[in-house]
Amino acid sequence: MATSSRSSSKRLPISCQACRSRKIRCSRDGRPCQTCVRRGLGAEDCIYLGQPRLSSEHALTAESAGQTHLLARIRDLEELLQRQAQSHASASVSPQNSPSATGSFLESDRGVEVKPSNLRSPLLNNVGTLQSFASGYVRYLPFATHANQLQLSPPGTGSSLPSVDSEIPDESDDLQIPLAKNSVSREELVAILPPRQYCDALKNVYFQVFSPMFHILHDLTFEAEYQQFCHDSSSVTTAWIALLFAILGIAVTALEDDEPLLSDLGREKTVTRNIKILSSRYRSASLRCLAADDVLSRHSINSLQSLILINYARVHRGLPTWTLLGFTHHVAISMGCHVDPDRFPLGPIEREERRRAWAGVTMLYTTQNSVFGHLGHHIPSQGVKPPLEINDVDLLTGSLSEQSTRPTQMTYFLLEFRLDRVLSMICQTLFSFCPKFSLSQLEAQVLAVHEICDRRYQVNPNLEPLPVHHVANLNILYSYIHQLLLLLLRPGLCCYLQGEFTPETYSARTKCVASAKASLSIYHSLHESPQFASYKWYNCGLGSFHAFHAAVVLSVALMYPESQFEFVEIKDMLWKSMDVFAALSNRSNFCSKAVPVLRRLIDMACTRGQQAVLTVDPNTGLISSPSDLTQDLSPIAPEYIMEPLFSQLQPQSWVSPTSVYWDGWKFLFERG
Repeated sequence: MATSSRSSSKRLPISCQACRSRKIRCSRDGRPCQTCVRRGLGAEDCIYLGQPRLSSEHALTAESAGQTHLLARIRDLEELLQRQAQSHASASVSPQNSPSATGSFLESDRGVEVKPSNLRSPLLNNVGTLQSFASGYVRYLPFATHANQLQLSPPGTGSSLPSVDSEIPDESDDLQIPLAKNSVSREELVAILPPRQYCDALKNVYFQVFSPMFHILHDLTFEAEYQQFCHDSSSVTTAWIALLFAILGIAVTALEDDEPLLSDLGREKTVTRNIKILSSRYRSASLRCLAADDVLSRHSINSLQSLILINYARVHRGLPTWTLLGFTHHVAISMGCHVDPDRFPLGPIEREERRRAWAGVTMLYTTQNSVFGHLGHHIPSQGVKPPLEINDVDLLTGSLSEQSTRPTQMTYFLLEFRLDRVLSMICQTLFSFCPKFSLSQLEAQVLAVHEICDRRYQVNPNLEPLPVHHVANLNILYSYIHQLLLLLLRPGLCCYLQGEFTPETYSARTKCVASAKASLSIYHSLHESPQFASYKWYNCGLGSFHAFHAAVVLSVALMYPESQFEFVEIKDMLWKSMDVFAALSNRSNFCSKAVPVLRRLIDMACTRGQQAVLTVDPNTGLISSPSDLTQDLSPIAPEYIMEPLFSQLQPQSWVSPTSVYWDGWKFLFERG
């Protein structure tokens, strides 16, 4: 009887009509379901039989209000948690046991002072957001810095979603991860290489410019293998050919605009397009070689080095790296690089190659952790020692214990590795509820590296001048140091801009101005000096990011200068930097975005600063207290300018080039 009753009754479908009509799987998780959302359908199209059809307007209003209420509750709860955590930490932690400026942070887990809550970032509670694309792809934005980034678009609003292709540079490699073994022959892979003279030229560029910065290879070993390959291409492994392609893909980015090699190898109309196409071509060829070598199942030091260099190249080209880096990390583990090579019967060159490879993976991993907000996570290892600070020839001669009085091939690599770890600690401090380190300790760590740079790269009048690559590397290290100081001192500067005039906030303002000036000076020097022409790739990327950060800080300082001299000095420096940004904009996407922003920002800062200069005290030559300058300085309402500008100053926007929120600068163009 029951069976007859069930068979005679008609069960209503549990999937929506839109999915049923297309015969696709329905997620059945609301109106609209996620399947309809991915197809671009709204609530009015996602109908479940047996339910009243809500009007689109009612559904969207209710859902939007619910999301807004939920976001507000989450923020309130996180603020309460933050206050409780800080109160507990302040009561239980003593500031008396902080390490010295040169002490190790690894030994200072206990007794570290917690910085005052009024210096914490007001956007600390922000854990990021998800960015959806029209094609259904999703990307995590770790440090949302603007209210618009935190708002969830109500489903079915018809609001246009960005295209994932517009968010990623159009030079992505055509083979992302070499998981599938292919049938490409060695001859076909070798045929992709440029002619011998071009290979020689690009190889030399790599070892002159990039190898001293990211020294994971033993140059003498590679050079010997390269000469052997030139005489007999069958004498090397497919993984070694992958390494050669990776080197070519990096080297081509350092070529000058008028380099004939670019026009000979490329067919594009512009230098920028030629570099993009050639770099992508060689990276892709490297990945194809690794696929042909079956890198999923078997590995060698050359295949690991190839993967590391491909990651390095993609980072500097602004391409997504996180996924491929994870694969590279696991290849390193499968080869035992996470174990110190002294435990194995290996020669000195093999040991150092493994240590350098592991350090390269760790460096990239540490930086990407900071960029993605994956704070406090480190790659575990079994006591792997850092690479030795020696030249490659020392591994052949056995002079491993002698300390060089001049920088070695490993000096820059090891110092940048240390600065990357400091960046990680700064992010943990600025973006964590219970920071392990104080601002003063972190500042001491940065300054300690600065002192090491001064000492290791010191010019000795009794010796020959330092090679160009060492001078360039020193400037790049200094630029990184000033970037870290600007990031580290941001809470104090923001407090100063909010009217909290204390010795601490005034000191933060003074230090920020000094670091910003130094950063722009380095940026200009790397651009103007002919000896640094091969480093335009750096100035177009990371160097421009550091300079943009510095220019924004100086623009804010220009609004409230301390004296007429400072006003004129900063104004001239900013317009001078604008010329560099403009000159690089044809080769740098970052610069092309920064130029209009900086032009409007500097104009606005000059207007406000000029009005402040009119209040100079004739007796002292100084400008009145900043607190006297907060009213009626600009024809534009202060609340209109300062709130969005203050939001853009938050440290979340300045961790890496990809964290810059360009839409947040639109307020500069909304009037006049």
